[in-house]
Amino acid sequence: MTPRRQKSLIKWFIKKRLLHGAPTCRVCRKEMKLTSYKSSDGYIWLCRRKGHRKVSSSVRKGSLFSQSRIHLIKWLEFIYRFAQGLQLLVDKDKIASSSRTLSRMTNAIRKICVAALQRLRRRTGLRMGGKSRCKFISIDESKFAHKRKYNRGRFRFTWRRNSWVFGMLEIKGQRRLPVLKIVKNRSRQTLVPIIRRHARRGSTIFSDCWRAYAQALPRHGYRHFTVNHSENFVNPYTGCHTQHIERAWQSIKSQVNKQRGNKSKQLLKEHLKCIQWYQWLGKQNKAGVLAQLFRDIRKHFKIC
Repeated sequence: MTPRRQKSLIKWFIKKRLLHGAPTCRVCRKEMKLTSYKSSDGYIWLCRRKGHRKVSSSVRKGSLFSQSRIHLIKWLEFIYRFAQGLQLLVDKDKIASSSRTLSRMTNAIRKICVAALQRLRRRTGLRMGGKSRCKFISIDESKFAHKRKYNRGRFRFTWRRNSWVFGMLEIKGQRRLPVLKIVKNRSRQTLVPIIRRHARRGSTIFSDCWRAYAQALPRHGYRHFTVNHSENFVNPYTGCHTQHIERAWQSIKSQVNKQRGNKSKQLLKEHLKCIQWYQWLGKQNKAGVLAQLFRDIRKHFKIC
């Protein structure tokens, strides 16, 4: 890349507020200038005013890219692919020189998504449903088992890595808003408090006939409909079914397994939060998922 294009790229990152603008010199308190320099970025912030020695600062300081040597154009390509939900391969995509570097880049973006979801949860509680008849909530539980790649690896304790995940999915037209929680068990004492925390009173809830829900939800002000899967996939009298959340489980497990996100319970939790971020924030942004990701990067690193 030519120096001119490198400078244009840095200015574009600054315009999008993915990099900080011109910093202030710590000696003379005046704005530093973008100056050509032999580095991976081709430029640094530099102050050469008389009265003090030259003071410099990296263009990446205080940003997502500060601890990375990957070129900014590669980072931009990676962020775009991440926002599109596309799997990245070291050999094919040539973004990073090793799978370890690619994993670090993925972890950095994932932490930003998790932090953004936590801010949304503090602000809204991730509440769903309501008395409206045009939307309903489907609930279900699913077991996430650890899978070994190519049937290799330590098998001795992998059979213990089975995590139950409780899912709630709000359906309104084409919109899907999930809440995914790793739970110790599927008892009424565990599941009902989660439902009450996220589902508004008066919500319509569809589920199977699992005994943890039986007779419990109507007592808390919910309209509860069930389907007995041993007899029908769709309740012939009420039209109740759980096929929306069953399809969602297939998609979620596919994403987790593709990213090998079930190596540990903590990693699985982060992947589930990323999936929730994509639906609650990414897809709800009118400018697109990439615009939302840029916005969350700016908030995370406090770039004004």
